[in-house]
Amino acid sequence: MTILEKVILMRCLSWKAALVNGIVLSAIVLGWTAAAVAQRRPIADDTLGGENSSVVPGSDPASDRIEGGAQRDNNLFHSFREFYVDEGRSVYFTDPGVDNIFSRVTGRTASEILGVVGVLGDANLFLINPIGIIFGPDARLDVRGSFVATTADAIGFGEQGFFSAAEPMAPLLLTVQPSAFLFNQLNPAPIANNSRTSAASNPSGIPEFGLRVPVGESLTLLGGNVSMDGGLVALGGRVEIGDLSQPGTVTLDANGRL
Repeated sequence: MTILEKVILMRCLSWKAALVNGIVLSAIVLGWTAAAVAQRRPIADDTLGGENSSVVPGSDPASDRIEGGAQRDNNLFHSFREFYVDEGRSVYFTDPGVDNIFSRVTGRTASEILGVVGVLGDANLFLINPIGIIFGPDARLDVRGSFVATTADAIGFGEQGFFSAAEPMAPLLLTVQPSAFLFNQLNPAPIANNSRTSAASNPSGIPEFGLRVPVGESLTLLGGNVSMDGGLVALGGRVEIGDLSQPGTVTLDANGRL
């Protein structure tokens, strides 16, 4: 199981130890000192051939930008071995002018979103990890379109085929809108939403908190057990939560709704 790496603050000849992948790291310092454990970043895989995704430094040291990927008409596909956003960091997907960005995770670890995930553009963002997805207390969305997080094994595109995280290959001519989420596991993996970041106020002036999409957009969590210790905000749009306890297919209507 992945163990969260955290920044260790130590003061006045005190020491603390952090366990990172079974290795004990210790430090003794005088005064205020910050010892930072190497932070996790998204790691692209090589399943898209010559159209692989690229993770490059963003505009500040705490940010990464996702570029490249396989574009098929108005759909852009990315593939990662691991996808993390550590606390205090941000990951932004570059939008070349498409409608949808699909990001699958093909490794064997759940995705932990502890910081900001966003899109540099107007595209809808889909995050697909069959092993699990966790949004931490400080997780935040910075998107202009809709957002979908799912632990489905694959997304179907009508009769054109599938974009699969369980059996990854380069996408074919998947140019249409997604039509279904396919769950092949006996026990579909969970999604945990613990986000409690400030999300401004609703029209009644009541403060909102949690993951948020812009007015009129949709926010969807679809997986096995979906736990909700955090909030979801989609003013004037749709919040959709779906969980499955067994293999199955969840179809979408013509408007992309569950």
